[in-house]
Amino acid sequence: MKTPVKNKISQSVKEVPPALIREMSLKAAAYSNVISLGIGEPDFDTPEAVIRASMEDALRGHTHYTPSRGDEELIDALIAYIKVEKDIELEPNQLMVTHGGMGALIAALRAILDPEDEVIVFEPHFPSYKAQITFSGGRICYVSTRFEDGFIPDPRRVEKAITPRTKAMILNSPNNPTGATVPSGVLDELASIAVERDLIVISDEVYDKLVFKGSHDSLYKRPGMEQRTIVINSFSKTFAMTGWRIGYCYGPNVLIDQVLKVATYFTSCPSSIGQRAALAALKMDREIFVDMANEFKERCGLVYDRLKAIPGIRVHPSSGSFYVFPSVDSLTRDTMNFALELLDKEQVVVIPGEAFGPSGKGCIRISCTVGSNLLLEAMNRLERFVRNYYSS
Repeated sequence: MKTPVKNKISQSVKEVPPALIREMSLKAAAYSNVISLGIGEPDFDTPEAVIRASMEDALRGHTHYTPSRGDEELIDALIAYIKVEKDIELEPNQLMVTHGGMGALIAALRAILDPEDEVIVFEPHFPSYKAQITFSGGRICYVSTRFEDGFIPDPRRVEKAITPRTKAMILNSPNNPTGATVPSGVLDELASIAVERDLIVISDEVYDKLVFKGSHDSLYKRPGMEQRTIVINSFSKTFAMTGWRIGYCYGPNVLIDQVLKVATYFTSCPSSIGQRAALAALKMDREIFVDMANEFKERCGLVYDRLKAIPGIRVHPSSGSFYVFPSVDSLTRDTMNFALELLDKEQVVVIPGEAFGPSGKGCIRISCTVGSNLLLEAMNRLERFVRNYYSS
């Protein structure tokens, strides 16, 4: 008798559960009048000027393979952009364009991990980290953060988590799902640990232009970190270009060369049309994107103000990204059931905190990616739900 096909599936794939964020979206499809605060995608469309420029480039013949590293014009434009925005000088062999930020992440992990290598991940965390580490043969090592600390990483916990198998650390600031940004002093300590313990750091900075106070600070700029940091970024959030699937990463050429090797065999090259759109976005006046970031800041402030007035909910103001991550643990620890009941009773989608790791239990993620009027209505529904079903 032949072995059932289901027994042929890779163990590393079987042990990764389906994405809870997508599952909530599918459940919401069964309802009408739904306000979705689930998916982390800007509700702004890509600016018309970017779309038209990419269409014109397509008509001019930019519909073929590009170099695996990326369109040479885009590489040059990114180097100039990073110099102006970050005061970081790069050579072309230190940077590559990828199929979205996710493409950079999986290529980086596949390039550095051997079987059973451990990667320190602060949680709550972007769910794809665990899956991509697992698919790369590595093991995730959670370092928890606490609501009471504003979900800021504690370097002492990192020290305790390091083992002889620890090879890398992923840092995400501003953070998805918590909206926290890592203070400069903590970045200094994490950099010192990485240098002393010889760790590679993957710095996920896709929300770097959505910082609500001051400017973004990068681990890459700490002493010794240029030689051991891969910075991952994307056009998706900053430029409202999620569907174009263009990301990029930079770091020491000895690492980027190997990341490029992986990406070449995985995807050959990023979309040529997407890259021309990215180039057009870099050439645009920044004002439209600054206005978009300011809109997200206002929305997050609106949600924070409403949530802190609801009995039983604790919340920190978001420092960046477009997420708010309130605690409902005084109402219930079962945030999955909370989210499902909220959807059923009030047709509002939020994501249970458990989707983001053990420290997310007792919290829910709210994406402020709908207009202020819809956000106000969603907060009205959420408050009514809490008062009607959790008032005791």
